[in-house]
Amino acid sequence: MSVFDRIQQRMPAHVQPKFTTVAELRAFHEQEAAKLSREVYEHCQATKVKQVIGRCGIKKKHLNCAFDNYYTERAEQRQAYQVARGLFDGYLNQNTRSFVFSGRPGTGKNHLACAIGNGLLARQKSVVVITVSDLMMQLRNSYQPSPEVTETQIIKHLSQVDLLILDEVGLQRRNNNEAIMLNQIIDNRYIADKPTGVLTNLANNELVECLGERAVERLMENGGQWVAFTWDSYRKAGRKAA
Repeated sequence: MSVFDRIQQRMPAHVQPKFTTVAELRAFHEQEAAKLSREVYEHCQATKVKQVIGRCGIKKKHLNCAFDNYYTERAEQRQAYQVARGLFDGYLNQNTRSFVFSGRPGTGKNHLACAIGNGLLARQKSVVVITVSDLMMQLRNSYQPSPEVTETQIIKHLSQVDLLILDEVGLQRRNNNEAIMLNQIIDNRYIADKPTGVLTNLANNELVECLGERAVERLMENGGQWVAFTWDSYRKAGRKAA
């Protein structure tokens, strides 16, 4: 008499066993082992992607950027601050509006964007701030034989983080491949209802030309914010004062 036969003899009549043969039990264990193996593999690969992309995250000079140390001198700057603070508060309450901070270098776009990012990181949210040039370099590296991470893994990771901020949009070479990659990431995040930030020196019509009308519309949908940083560069002002 098999083990299953003895178990069934002692089992109450109203109880139906999940497995009735050794073969069924063995098949179940094999399926569970394969599932665990896949989960371990996917976790290891995701960790690799985080390690690679992490080097392109919030730069050292922006780690101290916060709302408390963003100084304003004019109404437009105070308005930009209020919008950024509103975005941050919204993200804490599952409001997933995207944003575009547009303006010349040195006007504080990165400071406010990284203030949002640092605040979310402090609350255990996942954030990536990456320049388009760094992103494209990582994608090109993924095309090498036996890459550390694949293009699919990079795009999947960037599509899933709580907040992705694409920096220096418009400074890249603007070839079709780059536009396709950026559109794919923005589209994936739109479908997943996750916010995307864009930092650029382009005006609205120029950004549409760079990314395409569909991508910009998705960024602006559902209350997406466009903030124009129209004032002079802080860095230039500092040099003049010196």
